[in-house]
Amino acid sequence: MVQLYTMHNKDKSYQYKFRYCTQAELCLAHGLNYKTVERWISEHKEKNLTMPGRLKIPGVRAYIYDPQIFHDEFLVPTLNGTYRNEHERREYLVISNNLKNNREKVRQN
Repeated sequence: MVQLYTMHNKDKSYQYKFRYCTQAELCLAHGLNYKTVERWISEHKEKNLTMPGRLKIPGVRAYIYDPQIFHDEFLVPTLNGTYRNEHERREYLVISNNLKNNREKVRQN
């Protein structure tokens, strides 16, 4: 019951045209580089964690993403968190700017 309560209180300012998407669609929606998401996945695998919003399709070697969970539970905390070096700081800044630009485009349409 607690999980349902937290799900309804999330920020819904970023809307998506789809409920689930592929990794390529996720990258386009958030202005991410495909290799960046691949790196985040491998970093989570090294720590024996699963990436929030990444769902395994049963019986197939493929994954789909829930963009709302990915955005709220992974992307925003990652961009607002700490960074390891100057290159990663610049990368997070570019991703943050792309995300803001995409949000403005969605609001205009």
